[in-house]
Amino acid sequence: MREKNYLWYQFWRHTVVGNGLRFFYKKIKVVGRENLPKDKPILYVPNHQNSFMDALHVATTTKPTIYFLTRAQAFKPNIVGKYLWSINMMPVYRVRDGFSSVQKNNEIFEKCIRYLKNGDAILVFAEANHNLNRRIRSLSKGFTRIAFGAEEEYDWKLGLQIVPVGVNYSEHQTGGNTVQLNYGEAIPVSRYRERYERDEKAGVDAMKEDVSDAMKKLVFHVEDLAEYPLQKILWDDLEPNDLNVIDPDVSNERIQKTQPHITNELIEEAKELDKLAEKNKINLNEFAFGKQFSLKDLFLLPIYGFSFLNNIIPYQPIQYLIKNVIKDPAFDASIKFLASVFLFPLFYGIISLILSFSGVESVFIWSYLILSVLTAPLFVRAKTLFTPSKTKALKRKDPKLYKKIESRLSSFKNLKTSILNE
Repeated sequence: MREKNYLWYQFWRHTVVGNGLRFFYKKIKVVGRENLPKDKPILYVPNHQNSFMDALHVATTTKPTIYFLTRAQAFKPNIVGKYLWSINMMPVYRVRDGFSSVQKNNEIFEKCIRYLKNGDAILVFAEANHNLNRRIRSLSKGFTRIAFGAEEEYDWKLGLQIVPVGVNYSEHQTGGNTVQLNYGEAIPVSRYRERYERDEKAGVDAMKEDVSDAMKKLVFHVEDLAEYPLQKILWDDLEPNDLNVIDPDVSNERIQKTQPHITNELIEEAKELDKLAEKNKINLNEFAFGKQFSLKDLFLLPIYGFSFLNNIIPYQPIQYLIKNVIKDPAFDASIKFLASVFLFPLFYGIISLILSFSGVESVFIWSYLILSVLTAPLFVRAKTLFTPSKTKALKRKDPKLYKKIESRLSSFKNLKTSILNE
């Protein structure tokens, strides 16, 4: 039975978000679709690095209607809450929201169970919060409560399947790059029935461990957080091919090969370099490889120029929000995506109206609109080409610090080469 908001949900899912993502990203690659169960209820458990972009990617690359569990704070003010409810998002309350609010989760979980019975899917971010680090964090038990609760409600005949998902971004905070979604093998909840009925905690812990282990195979994952800056510099910042970063088969093999080379001294050097880059707002990948101006860029330079001039004005409020209001880098891509879907087209419409009132012929106005839409995806690259390099600015401002970063990065490059040649 279809929900009353079915057409509304599908409109936002495919027409607005689906097409918007295709414009916003250079490429979206999906791996493992064959692992998605057919004619069975699904509980999707993706990693959570990039705010609500993670949920959008899962929603637009799968077939079932999906209901999303979202932190309750996002549902304020009330008008926003009503809209989120209309596109299948449901609030989850935490202890900080107050005990009375947490009790509302019972009603939400009951809704989840009913939707699963109808053959729909539920998406839960089991890590409970977002973080830009490329690793799987500890999982909360909320998703296990839904999984076991649903099967118990229907006497273990529901056939509920947990599908671990890995969402990998070549660059988290901007558009114009590549995303790879990896769908892992489905894990039947019935696998844990005997253990759960014998010892509830043991069943919950076993499910959490299995799902966590499955997710770690689907993303760039560094198990030891202390090693993270070192592994990130070697296999992310110093990697010229972004496809190697978002392919966990490649990245995780490299991470494992690095283990014999790790020392406390290397870890501390990596942490210091990472802090220097963050403090001076330096992108280490750009520092290592430059802006990489290609022959294609040369041919497209006039188009880049138009895209930059045409979009830099509507981009300003977005930049202000990111720097002065939101201040959480995990929201950067989400805000920029919303701008590309809503604010940029609004700006194009306003310019078109101004041109129309100025007596410009309609053929030129339509040409402007079409060119604006077609060149909007090039704005990220145009902004990179036409804005001053922070690396070059640092070289002029503080050549001593520049040399220090260059020297440290060079030693890590040598280490990387040595590991790859083994």
